[in-house]
Amino acid sequence: MGKIFTLTTFCSALIAATCAYSQQPSVAFDAGAKYVALGSSFAAGNGVPAQLGSCGRSDHNYSNLVAAALNLSITDVSCSGATTDNILHTPQREEAPQIQAVTPDTKLVTVTIGGNDINYTTSTFACAGTSADEHCAANLDRAAIDQAVSQLPAKLAATFDAIRARAPQAAIVVVTYPRVFPIDAVACSELELSAEDTTYLAELGQTLEDAFVSVSADRQLLIADAYVEAAGHGPCDPVAERWVNGNSVADTGIRYHPTAVGHREMARLVLAALGHSE
Repeated sequence: MGKIFTLTTFCSALIAATCAYSQQPSVAFDAGAKYVALGSSFAAGNGVPAQLGSCGRSDHNYSNLVAAALNLSITDVSCSGATTDNILHTPQREEAPQIQAVTPDTKLVTVTIGGNDINYTTSTFACAGTSADEHCAANLDRAAIDQAVSQLPAKLAATFDAIRARAPQAAIVVVTYPRVFPIDAVACSELELSAEDTTYLAELGQTLEDAFVSVSADRQLLIADAYVEAAGHGPCDPVAERWVNGNSVADTGIRYHPTAVGHREMARLVLAALGHSE
């Protein structure tokens, strides 16, 4: 799988995003201001109690925690399995495209999207528990994945631009996917993946992160970088410290997705990006 950014480009984007994050003054919101949460399962909070409806939304996902902390009125339209198309124009599970929830009076938008566009989690699910001699990752539709990866920056850009167009005065916080594959992922038995499959899927996760950071920096959006901050809180770390599950669910959440702890920490990062503490 080819890289879509050079190291120089990525480092420049990371520096820009970090500067925007660290220098952001506190964003003030009136009590009850409208907040719209967009995204896929990593935003919805699958498996985190209590579950609401059919999209895997939790009343304790990061967006609901942010809304409670800032006394905002939340419209959470995140949904398990969502892609950028489901935000922009394609209904999902009989629900309207998520972007329709964003209106001119919206004051805050958070978004976590893109993993399903490149089959990140579905590929991880497919390879989990397979033996090394099955070469699962090598037998994925790599051509389709590579094509999706090449299209991802443009799709993220279109998504972020559409949000800005519909809510010009809103603060937009891009929340990255927490890191599922730690730096020493090959040694992490909780992933239940072969070394070959782990390497490929870890690279795919890094590519997703790179796209988020680069596109967000280009648009000077706020970023809550859960991928970077999740170091030391992966599937093979102590259960109480895990932001993300491996192939088994040790406490809350579902496989390869954020735990309740992960959502609390993502909420903390969103608040920090907005210049607020818990």
